[in-house]
Amino acid sequence: MMASMQNGERTRVMIVEQDLDFGMKLADWLASRGYQPVFVRSVDAAITELSGVHPRAIFVGLGCSEAGARIDIAEVLLMIQTVCPCGPVITMSGQTNGDLTQVVFRQGARRFVVKAVEFSQVTEVLLSELSAATV
Repeated sequence: MMASMQNGERTRVMIVEQDLDFGMKLADWLASRGYQPVFVRSVDAAITELSGVHPRAIFVGLGCSEAGARIDIAEVLLMIQTVCPCGPVITMSGQTNGDLTQVVFRQGARRFVVKAVEFSQVTEVLLSELSAATV
């Protein structure tokens, strides 16, 4: 299923993901489906880009293997929602646990996707969130 055009432009989707390989694969997948992915590898870059990019949805990867680089997930989601309150936030993680899921949803994320999922399922989640956001 192809992304819808808005004002003659492809639907922008931001991907905030530290894993370069996963982020590039997701960006390529979304681009092949007609979206305009905007891939950034840090929360700081995402916050800087958000106001200029105006994405319709935001994927946020929660995995971070670098010691000391773990960021407070609640703080990250709050910053993103503050800068871009209209776009649904879809979080992604390599694993899931009750505490993480609670924090994610409490801070306004709409969906939680485990990274092992097929990209076709990611597209389904995105389409669902985009249609819910326009109702």
